[in-house]
Amino acid sequence: METTIYHYALCVSLTLMLFFSYRFVFGRLPDSELYRPYRQSRRLMGVALLELSANYMVHFFVTPRAVCPAIAILMNLCTYWLSVWLFGSAMMLLLDREWVSRRRFIRHIVSWVAYCLITLVLWLLLPSRVSLTALPIVLAIVFMAYAVRVARKVFLTFRRTIRRLDDYYSDDGAAYIRWMSVFTYWAVFFGAGQGVFTFVPDRYVYVWIISAIPFYIYLYESYSNYLLLYEKAADILDKSNDADAADEEQQTAQNPSQSVADNVTDEQNARPQLVMSHDQEAALERGIKEWIDKEGYTVGGLNIADVARATATNRTYLSAYINTHYQMTFREWVNMLRLDYAKRLMIDNPELPVTEVARLAGYLSLSYFTKTFKDAEGVTPGKWCR
Repeated sequence: METTIYHYALCVSLTLMLFFSYRFVFGRLPDSELYRPYRQSRRLMGVALLELSANYMVHFFVTPRAVCPAIAILMNLCTYWLSVWLFGSAMMLLLDREWVSRRRFIRHIVSWVAYCLITLVLWLLLPSRVSLTALPIVLAIVFMAYAVRVARKVFLTFRRTIRRLDDYYSDDGAAYIRWMSVFTYWAVFFGAGQGVFTFVPDRYVYVWIISAIPFYIYLYESYSNYLLLYEKAADILDKSNDADAADEEQQTAQNPSQSVADNVTDEQNARPQLVMSHDQEAALERGIKEWIDKEGYTVGGLNIADVARATATNRTYLSAYINTHYQMTFREWVNMLRLDYAKRLMIDNPELPVTEVARLAGYLSLSYFTKTFKDAEGVTPGKWCR
């Protein structure tokens, strides 16, 4: 009965994985250059699922666990090593389109081949008692260290991207890529966790296989939904990157001895920390005050480059000033100003609909206005103005 459940679980998971891998690799996608990173990311995901499918096929038709559990565990670890890099690289491509370089690809493939060869050599040379007990545990620890390293890189890149978006765009640009964070946490559990769960006793393995099915469904649905948002998300990321590059070039030209990159003190958050002269800071303060007095923050779709032009400064100085003086990102700062304005509107004009208040305050989305207001005040705008 246990074997039957195990095979049913494998059959269901294998069917889904083969379907999803086919859709990832061969699904019809836009041909424009803008979508190139997205296409590459999907194909890497498809290859990762195909590799895992091959592993499932071996378990389904050969049942190595029934012959020698240690061999099954070592085979799983060798499979997971490559799949971790494929999954990680697929996610990184959505955040950094130049991530998968030839050099990096060769390095990771060589590390995977080396891991497989070391596994095989140790299995053949070590005494059977050691090969069956200690060897799988040691290699699982090595695998988990590698998986955590890859996951850490994805997490840090995601956090830097979120920070960059929050320092550039007044609306919630990070909402477009937040699913990646959820997916990465889930991937760490089912990825790095494989080093532990591959040791699950045979009679419980089917539970682990079945529990992974929602993960693959979420993965496929997230990629499909992101396709609808990708053009907007890519546009925001590109504008943010272009603004960073332009300001760094301008800053370097003004002061060759001090570049933006040299002043980044927090690698994870990548907050610009620039030293401004007293006159520069005073001029920036005046420009910001005039911009606030003119209610420039009520313009929808605002980004920091717009405010920098209005205050006669560059984006990097403005971002550094906001981060330092307000201890906020650009998005948080603009939202603070918009919320104060919205509350004044609701007090002075109680008959105004919430949708109109949101529009006048500069919000492009009523749901984002409601969420931001509730996070700040603890209640929705409708309840607050009663």
